[in-house]
Amino acid sequence: DKAPFKALLDVGLARTTTGARVFGALKGAVDGGLNIPHTSKRFPGSEVDGKEVESNAEVHKKYIVAGHVAEYMTALQENDEEAFKRQFGRYIKAGVTADNLEAVYTKA
Repeated sequence: DKAPFKALLDVGLARTTTGARVFGALKGAVDGGLNIPHTSKRFPGSEVDGKEVESNAEVHKKYIVAGHVAEYMTALQENDEEAFKRQFGRYIKAGVTADNLEAVYTKA
């Protein structure tokens, strides 16, 4: 299969650390059918073992549906209620909690 054209990811000044958001955008674009040269070792949940790259789909899904944000919400709410209210004030106002955050993403 030959794609009609090839796109290149220009990260600009973004940090290219493993699991960075820019690689989530890349994964979405590739899954959507764009031909973008890449390696999956930078996706969240990927581990490099020598020359083999093993991807953990559950970890990747957790990042797509904001599971890591839900974990942070829970931890912050338990440890510092004031910081939680400052950080997630709009979420609270919209009725979004750590428990229903995934549903917000899957509904969209």
